[in-house]
Amino acid sequence: MATSIMLDFGLGDSIRVDLPLPGGTVTVRSLLPSIFALADAVHDHSARTLAVTGKAIGCGPGCGRCCHQLVPISEHEAVHLADVVRAMPAAQRSRIVRRFTGAILALDRAGLVAPLTATFSAGATDRAALGRLARQYWGLGIPCPFLHDGSCLIHAQRPLACRQYLVTSAPDRCAALYTEDQDHEVVMHPVDTGGALAAFSGEGMVHSRVVPLVFSLLAERSARARPLPVLPGPQMMGRFLCLLNDCFSRAG
Repeated sequence: MATSIMLDFGLGDSIRVDLPLPGGTVTVRSLLPSIFALADAVHDHSARTLAVTGKAIGCGPGCGRCCHQLVPISEHEAVHLADVVRAMPAAQRSRIVRRFTGAILALDRAGLVAPLTATFSAGATDRAALGRLARQYWGLGIPCPFLHDGSCLIHAQRPLACRQYLVTSAPDRCAALYTEDQDHEVVMHPVDTGGALAAFSGEGMVHSRVVPLVFSLLAERSARARPLPVLPGPQMMGRFLCLLNDCFSRAG
């Protein structure tokens, strides 16, 4: 089934979004396709708004520089990515698992596994610590396990952090991240869909549960063990939209 909603960003405009909704009762993870579609609609809205000012999104296939950053994702998305990997053909799945393993080993050699675990277990709310870790992570040059020839192997299934991270500056400026020459222009969307999902249990707002993307396969088991509320799809989506509007809107 599908439902049509109107999104009002509190900035004097609104957009209509047609969201696919699963029938029957669901958990929040069943709504990920709908939440991804919502994030894409917000992206399109931002792109149109920028175009009016003469700016355009600079991101596109073949760049992939942002795919070397520390990417925070919700536990829900960690489970989703583990499922995506599991559904791959055997040869591809083996390559991707080796990339995840290689990334963890590189972080372990750099002494970053423990501080990353501690910071993200606390909800990644310590901005200073997160900034230091992000800088160190970037310095290691670790590519996302899903990066291939500058493009995302799972583009349609990519996490919200990847859907939301966009720049209007030239893509080559992103190579200067964390240097004195850093001058890339990051797009700020009117709502933080990724932040809302990390703090959404299915009933309401909880302590944000986030992990680094490269920890997805390791985090899956504990995330799956956490019980999730079950509600009719429209009711679950309604609760998520309320949380997004009330706590994760950047309007004003």
